Amino acid sequence: MRKESGDHETPDWDDRYRKGFYDGADDAHDLLVEYHHLFTGPTADIAMGSGRDALFLASKGIQVTGLERSWEGLKIARQAAVARGLSIAMVQGDAAGMPFRKGSFRGVIVFYFLLREITRDIAGVLDRGGILMYETFLRAGGDVDHPRNPAFLLDEGELPALFPGFEPIHYHEGIREHKGRKRATAQLVARKT
Repeated sequence: MRKESGDHETPDWDDRYRKGFYDGADDAHDLLVEYHHLFTGPTADIAMGSGRDALFLASKGIQVTGLERSWEGLKIARQAAVARGLSIAMVQGDAAGMPFRKGSFRGVIVFYFLLREITRDIAGVLDRGGILMYETFLRAGGDVDHPRNPAFLLDEGELPALFPGFEPIHYHEGIREHKGRKRATAQLVARKT
């Protein structure tokens, strides 16, 4: 494992995909399934992983561009797209250096990825009136499953505050079951005003 500042371990994403860490994560996230009808134009999937959400949107006729730093994740996504006869544009890169132009998407989705310092960049690539969908982990105690690095955990009420100038359509914080484990999450669906 590589180290980042603050002496927190950061995963080797390619290694995780090669070892099947994300096997079985094929279905789109429930939040996207519920609100996919809001996406009507080009949409970016930031930190798309193996592409399960991008593939879902593409199957609904949405033009999707996925951004992922892991070559292995992109390889899995590409194979799944070919197998399903779907087209997804894929960009290998780090979201910390957002490679997209301002206002270039009508939708942006982000699942279980958090870098607070780029939330302004994420908002920037979204065109006015576009839809942002964001779901990630909340800070919680007890037997709740979440990343060990506190930098990747939201405080209560923090997610909407990271995106000023957005009109919330849906916001929820809570603990839910996922594959037999409890997860504390925040969900935001909002329109850029």
